[in-house]
Amino acid sequence: MEIITPSGISRRDLIKLIGAGALYALMPGRSSEASLFPSFEPGKGQGLIFVVGDGMPLGVTRAMHEIRTGVFGRSDSSLYARLRDSRSSVGYMGTASLSSIVTDSAPASVAWATGVKTTNRLLATLPDGRPLMTIMELLKKEGYGCGLVTTTRATHATPAAWVSHQPHRDLEDAIALDMLAFKPDVLLGGGSVHFDAAKRPDKKDVFAEFSKAGFEVVRDRKSLLAVSTNGRPLMGAFANSHLAYAVDRHNDKELGAKQPSLPEMTAAALQRLSRNPRGFILQVEAGRIDHASHSNDAWGAIMDTLELDDTLAVIDTYLAANPNTLVIVTSDHGNSGWGINGTGVDYNDATTALRSYRASKSSFEVMIRKMKGKGPADIAEIVRDSTGFTIGSDESRLIAEAMAPDYAIYPGDFIYQPDATLGKILAHSTYGKAGIRRGNVGFTSCNHTAEDQLLLAYGYKARDLGMNCLVDNTYLFDVMCRYFRISHKNPVMTAAQAKPFIKSVSTHEWQRHLKFHVA
Repeated sequence: MEIITPSGISRRDLIKLIGAGALYALMPGRSSEASLFPSFEPGKGQGLIFVVGDGMPLGVTRAMHEIRTGVFGRSDSSLYARLRDSRSSVGYMGTASLSSIVTDSAPASVAWATGVKTTNRLLATLPDGRPLMTIMELLKKEGYGCGLVTTTRATHATPAAWVSHQPHRDLEDAIALDMLAFKPDVLLGGGSVHFDAAKRPDKKDVFAEFSKAGFEVVRDRKSLLAVSTNGRPLMGAFANSHLAYAVDRHNDKELGAKQPSLPEMTAAALQRLSRNPRGFILQVEAGRIDHASHSNDAWGAIMDTLELDDTLAVIDTYLAANPNTLVIVTSDHGNSGWGINGTGVDYNDATTALRSYRASKSSFEVMIRKMKGKGPADIAEIVRDSTGFTIGSDESRLIAEAMAPDYAIYPGDFIYQPDATLGKILAHSTYGKAGIRRGNVGFTSCNHTAEDQLLLAYGYKARDLGMNCLVDNTYLFDVMCRYFRISHKNPVMTAAQAKPFIKSVSTHEWQRHLKFHVA
């Protein structure tokens, strides 16, 4: 019988990529006989793996750990095992951008990549148009390997900020050309719409251009698993837009067969990058944690965080053979006020409430797609079949009303609908003789939030680089420069200097951007 982890990665397919060594870490119970399995080959250079849980606040990491241990039967999660390890460095990181206490993903990633704050929506550029040199650009010039892996579009803000200097993160057709010009050794994610001649406005075949540049180009999971290890650079785009949520890839066999998981893409990237004799830098992004939180989809966010945890297990296997590798794990910002609420008398129902989300078989994205054009009765059935929760007729009518184009409960900030209504209903429990048992994850909004983020580092030199305290996100650029023994200072601007360059947009334009960001 084929063994599948919560993220959908199979024993057989991971063996194809990295050998069975990582599987002991991914399987429930965690066999201690890791030595029975083959492992990654030792690399020659010094590596750095920068892992981003986009929009991954402490609420969702705590929920992931509870589900990993209390539902899937593991003794520990990979993330929490590293947090407990005295050899790890654990700190917090401030995330504000140059224009706001609440950052967009683009300037957050720019801060890491350049050591400089910029305004929301800008990539590696100051508000006055001056470009900023990124850590990947600096390392590529020195002969290091460079890789970008994400579950979002490969042209999305977090990976783009490390190689692109566009004045707006939404210019993803142009960002695709920036990726081509930069030529990372590995580029894996979604977003084929920005590389495909049939879908680009300029009809430019960017896939073909990557092939001409010597890349091995793959378009589906089977092709990724079958790639050779000949050292050619690797480019893959596995969906028109973002990759599907982990919960959907896990429960839809056809989808899971077509799109790779984050652990699989990370393993393939490490195989390629470790061949560079100088060393490498790899950014790995679990990008759809953010999107699920925007949608107030608790289980979708938990499952994508579980997939990040599986990815850390793959990285653990790599570290066993390559101890001269530093791993940094963090998030660019919080999202939507993610909170596990105490429920029941003395909060004694809270654990059961959180675990009750486990019955969900699809993301809100899939559920809402099925609900379009349906009435309340059909909506109730879709919710029951997809989540295991029964909702009342009044609740199904609320969802139907929230799907109307002009629906608004009250004026205010943009709220994804019917997502927010669905999330609130699935977190609604009552007690007593007519009790309703549902979940307990609450959200304060559908927007990014300002709280400081976890900063975990482990591996080579982790405790020597000053990350065991509260630091600003720009500090990580300095960390990476010192780690690779390079020196560079980018120009900076103050918030006052940047203010004249900040252009206000209409509410309609802002909502269009938010929908494009998540869709």
